[in-house]
Amino acid sequence: MMRISTRSFALILLTFFSFTVNAVNLSRDATGQVLLYPYYNVNQGNVTFVSVTNTTAVAKAVKVRFREGVGGESVFDFTLYLSPRDVWVGAVSQQSGAVRLSVPADTSCTIPATLASADFSAARIDSAYDPDDSGTQSSAEVLERLSEGHIEIIELAELPSTTDANEITAAITHRQFATPVTPIDCTVAVSFNDTVDLGAILDAGSVTASGVTQDFQSPGGGLIGNAAIFNATSGIYFPYNATALRAFASNPIWWPQNSEVFTHVEGVATSGEDSAGNAISNYRTADEGTSVPSAGGTLNIDLPDLSTPSMAEVTADSSAYMAFSHATTGGELVINSGSFGGSVPDAKYDKASAVGAALTANRIMGEYINSGDYGTEWIVTFPTRYTKVSNSKADAPFTTTETASSGMACENMLIDYWDREEQKNSESFIMGPEPNQIRFCYAANVLSPYLTTSFDTIDVVYSKAAKLTFSLEYDDGWGYVDMSRRSVTPTLFNAGDPGGELLGLPLIGFIAVADTVTGTERGGVFPLRVMADEQ
Repeated sequence: MMRISTRSFALILLTFFSFTVNAVNLSRDATGQVLLYPYYNVNQGNVTFVSVTNTTAVAKAVKVRFREGVGGESVFDFTLYLSPRDVWVGAVSQQSGAVRLSVPADTSCTIPATLASADFSAARIDSAYDPDDSGTQSSAEVLERLSEGHIEIIELAELPSTTDANEITAAITHRQFATPVTPIDCTVAVSFNDTVDLGAILDAGSVTASGVTQDFQSPGGGLIGNAAIFNATSGIYFPYNATALRAFASNPIWWPQNSEVFTHVEGVATSGEDSAGNAISNYRTADEGTSVPSAGGTLNIDLPDLSTPSMAEVTADSSAYMAFSHATTGGELVINSGSFGGSVPDAKYDKASAVGAALTANRIMGEYINSGDYGTEWIVTFPTRYTKVSNSKADAPFTTTETASSGMACENMLIDYWDREEQKNSESFIMGPEPNQIRFCYAANVLSPYLTTSFDTIDVVYSKAAKLTFSLEYDDGWGYVDMSRRSVTPTLFNAGDPGGELLGLPLIGFIAVADTVTGTERGGVFPLRVMADEQ
């Protein structure tokens, strides 16, 4: 009997279980330690607004990272300090031939301190990337790749206020009666960060650097995120909520915001170890792409990412997760909790698998509207793909290595759909790799259907680098994509599921619908229904 749960990225399912310590899981109320934003796009005048809110009474340090949509390479990141109840808002757009982050009227402290004209970097895009096979990588191809992707925000630590006269927490707090309202002194956070030879902070407690003393505590969650793709000329507007993860880290996971190689942990005398005696190689990113230098190790700016374990996970060589299903008997909703560990020497691979397990879906469902002047595109993003796929390797549940010239690593999936009057698709209608299949080839996929009868392509979000087309027999209806051909086997199931495999791929996304007549476009978002099935 299939065991299914449904989520539309505003999950309420966690009310059915009590938390297991240190098991990464999807939040029931959209707040958490990690926020995952499935898509940004700045093509053809699009602007993507992104926000993150600290809903708690404690200051926080967070990492904000933008990843391009083809291979998930990091193209821009910074450290953000949020005072209690603080909101940060940024806008991404194309300006002067570059993708640029702007911060309109937001004064929250960041490192680097100035983000007013921060351009995304192509440094980590493979030099072999040449999607049109011209033999030369053009600046236009690179710009298109930078112009769409996904976003991850990871809480680094809570920063409780103390009596210390010179602390980050007090300095980043906004002066409510000033004009304008600004933080007291962002340079305090900058001075601390820029301390020579400052190591990673992985233990709770006070750390003093450059005359600044700050209490670092474990991430506590309470972050919420939103984003919207807007085009002032066409009128399209695609707002969505970020997917939140809880129980990601049980100790501080703060790294200096610099491009030095990660070599040591603050407060630990032995170089190359954490305070528990574990090798710091466990914490280096599991990124299978070009983000990791070929020599010297992981850079501080690369950490943390979705593969960064807590110290307890490194010590145990195991990372736990929670997933949702219905029991084989009675169809009752249960939580399947399990773990990955013991099969590899570095806990970073276990953590990447645990995060993926919490996001795994074996089926996605949604509507499509292509009649009249309307068009539909499904945005399906694999947030952990960068930890599993490279030019030479594809780890479960992914099965295909990446082609350097195109950035593609295609997973072929079965699709079935109906029109609005119950008619089902033919058995061999799709012009794709096989009958009834579509491809997911990128980190952030834009699935753009077209009618078999007309071959008219649709542009809803104006994707260029990550667009994948497939044919439909009907104008309007609904469908689902079966991803159960892919699976990963946890080392241990703790509860709920006696079977052994997690079926599907880790994903997030939404459905964009718009009137596609130039000059009169209107748009909106439907949820992408996600089904979890472990057996």
